[in-house]
Amino acid sequence: MKIIKYLALILLLWGIPSFFSYDEAIGSQFSLLMIGMLILYYFFSKKRGIVLPFLFLGVLYFVISGLVYLAGDPMFFRNDLIKYVVVVICGAELARDTSKKELFVLLMLGASSILIHAIFFQGGFGRYSGLFLDPNGAGFVCVIAYCLSFRIKPHKLKLLGQFLITFAGLLTFSRTFIILWLLVSIISVISDRKNSLNFGLGVGALIVIFTVGSLLKVDAVRFNALENLFSDNNKSSISVIQDDSRTKTWSRYYEDILDRPILGNGYRQLSGIDEDKQGVHNAYLMVIGEAGIIPFLIFLGIYLYMLFKSTPLYKDEEYKPMLATTLLIILMTTHNYFDNFFLIFISIWLFIRITENISDTDVLEENEDSEEAELLNTTA
Repeated sequence: MKIIKYLALILLLWGIPSFFSYDEAIGSQFSLLMIGMLILYYFFSKKRGIVLPFLFLGVLYFVISGLVYLAGDPMFFRNDLIKYVVVVICGAELARDTSKKELFVLLMLGASSILIHAIFFQGGFGRYSGLFLDPNGAGFVCVIAYCLSFRIKPHKLKLLGQFLITFAGLLTFSRTFIILWLLVSIISVISDRKNSLNFGLGVGALIVIFTVGSLLKVDAVRFNALENLFSDNNKSSISVIQDDSRTKTWSRYYEDILDRPILGNGYRQLSGIDEDKQGVHNAYLMVIGEAGIIPFLIFLGIYLYMLFKSTPLYKDEEYKPMLATTLLIILMTTHNYFDNFFLIFISIWLFIRITENISDTDVLEENEDSEEAELLNTTA
């Protein structure tokens, strides 16, 4: 059972099917393996209920957007729907059985692939992503791992993980990562003043980046902008930050959204399939633009609910408001939510933690009971 659990988690959290997307056949096989592992885990695990808000959201999105307009081969639509439903239903049981520390360690190991990419597989792009292919997506993984790092024991694992994650995140040169890292660090200080030391950790990671940046052949424009933030010449940094801003991308789709706010424009119509436009890069706009107002309100309601429910817990379980805030902002920069199984799984994991009040102690006890039951069945 443990082998199935960790294999499913690795496939989900490290985005293995996407990593092999350069070869459609291999990518499809890994995608099927991921879905198969989730179904297999669900079959053997204890059934504790479906996370209905996520199921309603997905079914409404696919049904409405598919009925309004369905371009291309219907097989892709069907496959996306099946995968989403499997991740929501089967992934919920996997999420219930995954502790905060397990999630942190797996994400930390995934983030280490960014360092391997930067050291051994340097290219002309200068922004590194490791297993995650997209530097922005890699930055999301790093900041989510950073949210989970607080109160991790032993203390050495926490410090090592925080430095590695911060350094790896900086190598992505993702503007969203830097903003979210600062925001999460501020929340951590509000929770416990001792966490102010994390700003020193961030400065240390920056010093290492400035020291070895030329050796790692990092993106020159963003590297110089980062350097200039800490000098008198910060005008160029601001121009780089504003360049290709998300607001300009969003504005290209405002007219489409306002033309059809009730039922939307149809499946994947704001996801970049039009050669003349890139994707909307905003999950909120994507949902309302493709499936209309009802799925949008459910979608927004889920994440606002997690934020409001987790905010009072900022003293004892600070990772919950950190994650809720992080997810709300990340969704403003991505447009492939319904096949982004990493974000869906993390969202379900947090939703279950908030609504079912599950602690790491509960998960560990549940896992120990399952192992004992397996041992007894084997000996019998």
